[in-house]
Amino acid sequence: MNTEAFLIGMFLMAITGCSSSGNGTFNTEELVSSKEEKIYINTLNWGVTDDNQISSVSSDRNKLLKKGDTLNAVKGLEPFIYTFKKDTLNLYFDGQVNYSITEKFKTIQVNFIALDKKEFAKDREKAYKNEDGYCTVPKSKKKDYPSDMPKPPSN
Repeated sequence: MNTEAFLIGMFLMAITGCSSSGNGTFNTEELVSSKEEKIYINTLNWGVTDDNQISSVSSDRNKLLKKGDTLNAVKGLEPFIYTFKKDTLNLYFDGQVNYSITEKFKTIQVNFIALDKKEFAKDREKAYKNEDGYCTVPKSKKKDYPSDMPKPPSN
């Protein structure tokens, strides 16, 4: 009987954990042009490990704050990487461009660039480290691990 109660409890936790009723993890990255125009790269992740994601580029800071707000959003983890320099937002895609923005911006130009797998992988590595202005979606955050934290085993 104890095993049966345990299994039922685990089943209920799994169903509750996989439920999409929660709002998920919302991230926003503000980009500001030289003329003070603001646009946002917003992401919403959900699921037990936040492994479901929608992303959007918008002038609305709260776009995607709720999962129902998916108009003009792209689905998938890391749908693109980006750079923002001199009022130009470059969105880089792996192989083909799979997203478009219907919203128009006054002072910010948006470019959609498809890269071959090798070049995209090289730029993705830069984005993971936020090097040369490359960023992931959502933007990678530096992890400050304690100095005495054990290192992973080397093979």
